[in-house]
Amino acid sequence: MRALYEIELGHAEVADALRITLEEAKLAPDIAAYAERLIVGSRKCLPDLDRALASLIHDYDFMRIAAVDRNVLRVAAYELFEVPEIPPAVTIDEAIEIAKRYSTAESGKFVNGVLGQLLKQSPKATWDPALAPPEGDEPIIEDPEPEIEEIVVQEGSKEADFAAKYGTWKLRSGEREIPPNTENI
Repeated sequence: MRALYEIELGHAEVADALRITLEEAKLAPDIAAYAERLIVGSRKCLPDLDRALASLIHDYDFMRIAAVDRNVLRVAAYELFEVPEIPPAVTIDEAIEIAKRYSTAESGKFVNGVLGQLLKQSPKATWDPALAPPEGDEPIIEDPEPEIEEIVVQEGSKEADFAAKYGTWKLRSGEREIPPNTENI
């Protein structure tokens, strides 16, 4: 969730957010690989996931939902549609718990309601554990390396302030690197 939040609100590149989050989390290799699969996969399917989820939320703009709830729904929707080895009850239960832990008290109910409706439209609507593939059979989806663009801005300019505040940019002043979100700018 942290990587997805950073990608969406911090406008970080997928590869950067994923790398930093996984380094700091110190997850077991199989858990890290699965987290990468979910993050990369849900970002690749984002327009389809958002369309499917938005169609279930009536009288409210999907993009106005709290970012945590929106990303919990996206990852769960990705699992329901693209990860056949995970039982749908596990997906929905985990999504509810994450929403309750990192969002509001009402988020669990909201996530449960939306995912319950989405499950009916998913390939797992008639899920049979006997027919599910064993865990780990799905390949990890590789994200292509993003193209890096370097832009030079003047120290103290509006562009430098914006980059330090909202980006995962590294600003340089002469030979010294200035980390983002510092008071040196």
